[in-house]
Amino acid sequence: MHASSDRRDFIKRLSIVNLKRTLLILVMVSTGNGYSQTLQEQTTVTISDYLIAIDSLEANQGAYSAELSDLLMGLGNSYVIQQEYDDANLAFQRGMQIERINFGLDSLSQSAYLMSIAETEKLMGDLDQAQTVLDQLYSLNAKSYGQSDVRMLPVIESLMDWHTQVYPLRKPKGGFHTLIALEDLANDMYKILDAEVSLKDPATPDRYKRIGKVQFLIANHIKHYGEPRDSSFSVAVEGSSGARTEPRTSYKHFKRGKAALQRVIESLMQQQPSIIAEQADAIANLGDWYLVFGQITSATKTYQLAEEIVDTTDNPDQLRTLLFQEATVIDFSDEAEQSVRQEATAGAGAAEPLQISMQISKSGFASDFQIVDEKATLTRDQLKVLQQHFRKKRFRPFFSDGDTQTMRFNKSYDLVSTGV
Repeated sequence: MHASSDRRDFIKRLSIVNLKRTLLILVMVSTGNGYSQTLQEQTTVTISDYLIAIDSLEANQGAYSAELSDLLMGLGNSYVIQQEYDDANLAFQRGMQIERINFGLDSLSQSAYLMSIAETEKLMGDLDQAQTVLDQLYSLNAKSYGQSDVRMLPVIESLMDWHTQVYPLRKPKGGFHTLIALEDLANDMYKILDAEVSLKDPATPDRYKRIGKVQFLIANHIKHYGEPRDSSFSVAVEGSSGARTEPRTSYKHFKRGKAALQRVIESLMQQQPSIIAEQADAIANLGDWYLVFGQITSATKTYQLAEEIVDTTDNPDQLRTLLFQEATVIDFSDEAEQSVRQEATAGAGAAEPLQISMQISKSGFASDFQIVDEKATLTRDQLKVLQQHFRKKRFRPFFSDGDTQTMRFNKSYDLVSTGV
């Protein structure tokens, strides 16, 4: 009798532990943190512990007990930590099967298992299979809530996070198909926000900003790699080269991104309390959007509007310096690039910051690079890499008295981040 009580207590303890694990995973998915890192930070219950608990529960309550699913989730997570991905997938799939048997074929409780299976497929390198599983996850939630229901937004955000993280891992063609899936999600988000969510909602500005970043990712991909001929949103023009499809295709994404960034501004103006500095920053970002798509006149007019709003703040000089006198790199895909940079520099030692002087033109291009630090010694090849790095960037130009100006800036960079 005492042994049976101890066994029940042990199983209960594992279930509570695993419930916490599941919640951590869901938080990780919503915030975009690393899957493996999150697992390693969890409590150390061994694979053997889970197997013993599962065997005991099956013996007492049967092979389809609802209590097994939590234990199987924990078992799968433990296998992931040990990089035993096939066994992890089997555990997740069995846990999902038990959820379906106990709570129905369309039960939302399967969502955590589907996400875990997709993550495991990603870790095994099968991104196409992971995509298939995520499509199932989306369909499951859309069937339960309705595709246009506001409750779909957290699901869409989680899937957008996943695709944004996966995109840099894929080759150009596969990456483009990832972007197609990402744009479908962004379009769904836009429709829900437009129809169901108030602009006063505190989460609305960031959601529209995410949509804009998706459009930039797609346009930037087409600029560098062209548009695959089997793309689902190909543009009908003469020829098939990426160079010929780029202008019209990019304009489509320019318009969609512009609409999203305009909504960011509208939403920030309706927030309570309304923060003028945030509005000025959002308007400056819209100016950046015009600039990178070659709309110089519109960019200048938008920067003028941002400057006018800056003048109404309590500390206009400080905000003006921050927005228009820092040679800020324009990057609407910062999360994706940060992910690539972290992988590329993993294990690299810390580097001393390098003082670089460069001239930023009125249209935001860098030239005339000079190393300010006299102690810095770069080879000719390193200097070439450094110049190529900054020539690929677009900067917000110096802006004063209602117009953009060519200006020289001194900036501090670490060599690792520049690829040198």
